[in-house]
Parts: sequence; structure tokens; C-alpha cells
Amino acid sequence: MNLEINEKFGSIMIIVPHQDDEILMTAGVIRKAVKVGVECTIVMATNGDYGCGNYSKGYARLKESIAGLKVLGLSENSFEIMGYADTGMPREDSFLVHLYQEEDEEKVYPSSCTQETYGLVDKLEIHLRTCGKHGLYNRRNFKEDLKHIIREKQPNNIFTTSKYDTHGDHEALYDFVCEVLDELKQEEEYEPGLYCGLIHSCAGDEIWPLRNTGTFTCPKRFENTEDCPWELRYVLELPEEMQSDRGRENLKYQALLKHETALKPDAYEFLMAFIKDEEIFWKMR
Repeated sequence: MNLEINEKFGSIMIIVPHQDDEILMTAGVIRKAVKVGVECTIVMATNGDYGCGNYSKGYARLKESIAGLKVLGLSENSFEIMGYADTGMPREDSFLVHLYQEEDEEKVYPSSCTQETYGLVDKLEIHLRTCGKHGLYNRRNFKEDLKHIIREKQPNNIFTTSKYDTHGDHEALYDFVCEVLDELKQEEEYEPGLYCGLIHSCAGDEIWPLRNTGTFTCPKRFENTEDCPWELRYVLELPEEMQSDRGRENLKYQALLKHETALKPDAYEFLMAFIKDEEIFWKMR
């Protein structure tokens, strides 16, 4: 099925765990929204500061996201920072998996550099902006910050990562978004469209997405998913300036280049494999 981003589609919120996820998964969505004048908000759940003992990596990655979005035509005002931790990809290490599964909503899960939210000097994180102080890294604060920004913006459609993503943060973020939307539906009868996209597949990052192809193929074992059948995916055709044959002039490529921290030699091929002529999603609600 084709996905059309136009005035009738309505406002968009893209909620992702880490810097560069917004480019890999939804650069085309962002660009199309900008071109047709549809409001588009990017919500960054973590600061991508895995393994860093201070704020330097988080600061750098947040600034890289802002720079990448500007390449696509989206201003810094459309970028929202939640400011939580990134503690690793496996489920047993994942910060967001720990938070989501935690029964004690006040239990704090510190990272390698801090135990409370942080943003940039000139771009405050949601908790500091709304509560006047940094928020401790616990389940209650994360969920309430997420609920606040969704309620504040009231987007017509939300894009986020998939529960079938093998990165723990990606899977748990989807669960958090669904939990918040369930509450908002019950409390306020608010029910936006919900789309999810896949970044880390069960086939493995070294295999999927296939390199040097213009379209996505079904990852091995993904065809068995119950509510995201491959044949029912939504396909967004990217605008001409993002088509894969544009080479170095490709706007998605140019936006991804801003993420210098992520573009390590062992990750380069994987990240660049998302430079295709399409983006794919599943409509979950």
C-alpha cells in the first residue's frame, strides 16, 4: 500500500530512541511534511550517550540530529529532547526495557554519566522545560514526559519504532507509546494514527537492509510476524531529491552525514543501506 504525506494526512510526530533513527526510518516522511507544510515534531527519547562517562557524547549527538533535520528543512523548534539514557542494544542492557518492565515506578536507573535528564544549553529537555528541574531516570518520569509532549502537540499521526525491532530500546519505546496512547484514548478520547518502522531486524544488521538496492526486502523470519505482515506494509516513495541514484546530492545521505558520531567504520555500510527510493511502515492503529 502507498503512503501519501499531504495536507489531508495531518500533523506528524516522530518518536525515536536514538539520534540518526529519525533519518534512517523517516527522513522521507520529514521531507514530504516540510514540502507540503504539514507540522512535524521529532521527539528524541535518549541522548545516545552509551558508554560515555560525561555529557560530551550526548551533547554531540543531539547537535548532530538538529543539523541533520536542518538539511531536510526542519527547524530546531520542531525538535524535542526527552534526555534519557542509552545503555546498550541487548534487551538485558537496554535502558528503556528496564524502565518499561520495572514495577517500582520511582526506581532510578543511572547511566554511565548521570541519573537525571539533560538537554542542551539552548534546547532544554522536556522535563526541565515543564517541571523546572531535571527528572530522575525512572519509569514514572519517562512515561509522564512522553505523555506530556503527545498531549501538548496532539499530532494526527505518530511514527515510532517497531516492537519487532531487535534493539531493546526500540522495542520498549513502542510499548511505552502504546501505553500512553491507551491512557489518552480513555481519558481524552484522543486516538492518532500509529505507524511503526523497522531499523534493526531479526536477520541481523550485517544482512538487512540489503546493500546497494533501491527497495527493502523482507528480512528473514520477519514474515512470521502476526500484526506486521510484509504484504501489508505501507510504502512511502521518496521525493526526487532523496532518490538513491542522486548519489552524494541525495538529501537523506546529506542528513545522515551530519551524524558523525554514529558513522563508525563498522556501522557505515549498515547506515547507508537505508538510502533507498522508499521507506516502509506498518499501521498499528
